Amino acid sequence: MKSRNGVLAIGVIGIIVICFSMAVFFLLDFERVTVHWWALVFLLLSEFALFSGLISLRYSKAVYSGFFQKTGISTSLTLYFVVTLVCTLLAGSFRENLNVYLLIHLAIIALFAVVIIMLSVFSSKLEQQGKEDIKKIGVNEPKRGGF
Repeated sequence: MKSRNGVLAIGVIGIIVICFSMAVFFLLDFERVTVHWWALVFLLLSEFALFSGLISLRYSKAVYSGFFQKTGISTSLTLYFVVTLVCTLLAGSFRENLNVYLLIHLAIIALFAVVIIMLSVFSSKLEQQGKEDIKKIGVNEPKRGGF
């Protein structure tokens, strides 16, 4: 039940953030050129990726490397959102260079996708190594005192 409450809270916060972003876009008075529409799309994509990633991490069953996996992936998703938000705020400077703006966002997506995949692979290797170490030792309880 504890996990479901966390998922519900993350989902509600995600919906609120997405609705706020759309409200800011449509209620502020600025010229809506093509680059601003693309900025909104990439911002909504990053918000969706952040909150769906956080929800999926709540269902993760990793035992030994779970802390590494959850903190690494949640940190990289948060950084992805922050970098996308900064690029969204600077979208006005790319009015004449829409292709450069799109290329920057594709590079950001590719970079963070590679980081998340590397974190997932590394954490699964850590989990497998932990299981092999437990098989060698025979117990998974910490030793207290003695050798």
